[in-house]
Amino acid sequence: MPQAATSLRSVSVLTLLTLGQMGLQFTLQLLLAKWFGTESEMEAFVAASTLPLVVSGLLAGSLASAFVPVYVETRERAGETIAWSMAVQLVCWLSLFTLLLWQVAKHFAEPWMRTLHPGYDDEQIWRTAELFQILSSLMVWNSLSGLARAWNHCHGRFAVTGFAALLGSAVTVTLACRAGQNGDMNQIAQAVSIGAVITFAMQMPWMQIFSRGWPVTKESQSAVKRCLLLMLPLVIGLSCNQFDPLLDRYLSSELSVSVPGSVSRLGFASRLAAAVLTLSTSGLAVVAFPALARHAAERDDDKLRAEIAAALRFLTLLLVPMIVALIAFGGPLIRDLLQRGRFSAEDARVVSSTLVMLCGLIVGGSLGEIAAKVFYAWQNTRTPVIIGLIGFSIGAALKFQWVQPHGVQGLAAATSVYYLLNVVVMLGLIAMRLGLGIFRGVPGTLIRAAIGSAAAAGVGSLLLRTSLPWPSLWGAAAGGVTLLIVLVLLRDDVAWRAVQMALPARRQEPRS
Repeated sequence: MPQAATSLRSVSVLTLLTLGQMGLQFTLQLLLAKWFGTESEMEAFVAASTLPLVVSGLLAGSLASAFVPVYVETRERAGETIAWSMAVQLVCWLSLFTLLLWQVAKHFAEPWMRTLHPGYDDEQIWRTAELFQILSSLMVWNSLSGLARAWNHCHGRFAVTGFAALLGSAVTVTLACRAGQNGDMNQIAQAVSIGAVITFAMQMPWMQIFSRGWPVTKESQSAVKRCLLLMLPLVIGLSCNQFDPLLDRYLSSELSVSVPGSVSRLGFASRLAAAVLTLSTSGLAVVAFPALARHAAERDDDKLRAEIAAALRFLTLLLVPMIVALIAFGGPLIRDLLQRGRFSAEDARVVSSTLVMLCGLIVGGSLGEIAAKVFYAWQNTRTPVIIGLIGFSIGAALKFQWVQPHGVQGLAAATSVYYLLNVVVMLGLIAMRLGLGIFRGVPGTLIRAAIGSAAAAGVGSLLLRTSLPWPSLWGAAAGGVTLLIVLVLLRDDVAWRAVQMALPARRQEPRS
């Protein structure tokens, strides 16, 4: 079978940069937990940020997923100039649309927040709307960042996007630190918006755009139309994933009447799960997608199978230890990291148990990201949409049934169920078309990851019993080292490739 074209070095660099970004974002969550806990200011901030993140995620995700295969195909068939013109035209149209959407959102801030959060009183609605007017600019900057990121990835400029996100997060945390000490949530919201602007600005090739221009031709306009047509089904499909947090906020805002802090607790757990999900797929998905699109355009099923199998092996090696760590040590981790200031022991307990319930989202979302990219590479955006609509409908029905008896944990469990259902169906359909070769080496990797994770969990549990400060963090570090040692001893292919990258002189033949 042909070897996968995805570079482990590119995946590693982008994953490390994403890890740095996630670390900064997590630092911000730690500070917010310390300064505001799960009280009303934090509830308002979480509620106000949800809609801008949903809209920008919907626009950025759908356009980027349609953009990459069309851009790659246009560049291969019509040339770099036509593809360049297509990209700049899309940037212009997206800028106009999101700027208009931003102004409309600011104007209708209060009625929108009242509709989305029926459990809030008038004072809380007013406060949430005030923060929403600041955070609504994220609809512009995050959407444009998503398109610029996809454009860079088509040219293999993965480090540029990673550094941009890292710097933007660093600016946000720096500005937020100054504001948070004074208890000013408005300035924290402004810091988030400024960081988003910097992330976008660093990714755009401004000098080339103004010096090179973008000659509009029939070919470039045709490519733009083809991209937008591919985007339309994705908007519907991704709306399920993106509107799911809105449904959670709607249900948890009603729940917060009897259980104060429900919105904030679910928000903390969801952001932690999203961080783990982003870390597991960020480097792999963006590096693999252009390769998948190229193999699909060339109609080379052998290379496509090899690319998918390599991605699934890599994800298996990441997901198994992550899930084991969250299930076995989620409570101590949340306690050591978040429980301070206004963040209580009960807050830590609820957030950790909710995070465990979201493990299905992490697994389903990670594998589903790769599975969906395969369909997008085939320029088939309808199938994932249909699967997503059915899965979301099942998940929404479960949320309404489980929210009252189980609280925020019920919402999290329902989310996990429908994410897992989606990915099982998508991988099954891909296997029907390409064969079981897409799973080549995955069972062996799963066994090795399980053995390594068990050994890592054993070491971590021993350190939890010590008197060290933050024992869960020491346990996580020791567990990670133990995992790598076990995988190397078991001659796992990904682990050996990582060792060979660090020590290029050593050449061993790994097992698949």
